[in-house]
Amino acid sequence: MPRMFYIALGAAVGVVTVRRAARAASTLTPAHMAGSLAQSVQDFVTDVREGMAEREDELRQALGIGAGDDGDAGDDDAPGGTSDGRADVPDVADAHRR
Repeated sequence: MPRMFYIALGAAVGVVTVRRAARAASTLTPAHMAGSLAQSVQDFVTDVREGMAEREDELRQALGIGAGDDGDAGDDDAPGGTSDGRADVPDVADAHRR
């Protein structure tokens, strides 16, 4: 009787082991790995874009720029800027002359 128990136990453990090994092997196929990698990259890109949008909103708020104003309008009265939208930064040569 104990022999029958150990034979059944061995068979059950063998079946479970083979099924887990087959499942692990199917997740390591190149197609599955590529799909998983592609999904990870898409998730990363989405997270980065959301972070960029949040940071842009924070910067627009801090600088007092409206959400609809993208800075391309060429406002002459833009704070710290020129009429062509560039920042009014002194030339490096001017900084050395001072």
